[in-house]
Amino acid sequence: MTTPLPLSGIRIVEPGQVWALPYAITPLAAYGAEVIKVESAVRPDSSRGSPQPDSQVGGEPWNDGGMYHEANRNKLGVSLDLNTDRGKELFKELVSVSDVVAQNFPPRVMRNFGLDYPNLKKVKPDIIVLDSTAYGSSGPWQNYIGYGSSLQAVTGLTYLTGYEDGGPVQGGILFNDSLGALNATYAILLALAHQKRTGEGQWIDLSQYEAGVAHLGEAFMEYEINGVPPSRRGNSHPDHAPYGVYRCIGDDNWVSITVTSDAEWGNLVRAVGEPWASNSDWATVEGRLAQRKTLDDAIGRWTADRDKHEVMHLFQAGGVAAGSVYNTREIATDPHHSDRGFFAISQHPEPVGPRPHSEPLFRLTGVDRPPDRLAPGFGEFNRQVFCDLLGHSGEEYKQLMDQKVIADIPANPGVTPPPDVAGLLRMGFLAEHDLEYKSRLGI
Repeated sequence: MTTPLPLSGIRIVEPGQVWALPYAITPLAAYGAEVIKVESAVRPDSSRGSPQPDSQVGGEPWNDGGMYHEANRNKLGVSLDLNTDRGKELFKELVSVSDVVAQNFPPRVMRNFGLDYPNLKKVKPDIIVLDSTAYGSSGPWQNYIGYGSSLQAVTGLTYLTGYEDGGPVQGGILFNDSLGALNATYAILLALAHQKRTGEGQWIDLSQYEAGVAHLGEAFMEYEINGVPPSRRGNSHPDHAPYGVYRCIGDDNWVSITVTSDAEWGNLVRAVGEPWASNSDWATVEGRLAQRKTLDDAIGRWTADRDKHEVMHLFQAGGVAAGSVYNTREIATDPHHSDRGFFAISQHPEPVGPRPHSEPLFRLTGVDRPPDRLAPGFGEFNRQVFCDLLGHSGEEYKQLMDQKVIADIPANPGVTPPPDVAGLLRMGFLAEHDLEYKSRLGI
């Protein structure tokens, strides 16, 4: 007998877009929640179109985007035009048999549809509604456009990123999207626990802006406690040395080294085992901070003709925090991930074919998850949801299709044109193109 997954029996309606909301629901779907992703033909999830497999556009490119597949596994997918009265009625029917609605449109969108929390509560009094918005559902900025880059700027992360003598730098990823997603995940779980205990629903008003500020940690506390706004400092730290990223042998290879105490410095000295490291001026943190540049240069000379992985393992074995600076190829082929089974292979229809994806970020003892289901094609589960779940007849279904209330092909595929890889290499926007990536990934 198969043991039910922890969230079996929970149904979530998700009119979510891109990453900040769909990724929040991914772990809930992985652990048993039935998730019905709602899109419209005129506005499908924009992540459907990018990146295309092997930079080639196939016959149904709206079903091939890698980002879409990563954030939407184990979900059912339907299309529904909420601009129509019938579409709104069907959405409310879905809500009436569900536990949670989770969305990340600007606040005005669901209000204008008449599908915000006060209206959905009339449909199902114990419904949980999560509104994950850029700046929250109130305040003067509530309807501002919120892309990850602009959110990073106002949360202070962009200001803090960069070198002391340079300007602010955008992060390499849209960090706020993931912060918003993870906060949304546990907010939904809290609301479900509250619902189970009291029978009451909940409105979750989540601001991705606030999520970003809350994760600034000591940078924000420094100002709140001491009135000192931290500034950009590159790879250095005001209290620790060495604390940086050091070049290693090979092209663009680096290792991160962090020493937070005199005892850890002693560990580094023993691991290096060379006279230069035994400089008595560096035995205390005060001495190391006073000679930070000289110390960094000495460590950099030592790492320059060594393999970054060897440095990492040597220092870790000796009690020093060190990590190889990985690019995405190294992450995807890392033996530690392989040993823990972090990546699994999904078999997609061509032209996507077999591709790796990350498993849930946590493992639960005694829970045996089945293999992940692929992310749904556009409108793939229309008939199952509207006929089997909601009880509409085949004739009604045909009428909905004819009236374009539902669809199985997006009106606007939203496919990003494939990149000119050769041109990007020539211009220096790409460092390399790994033509052997499939064999490295075991696909």
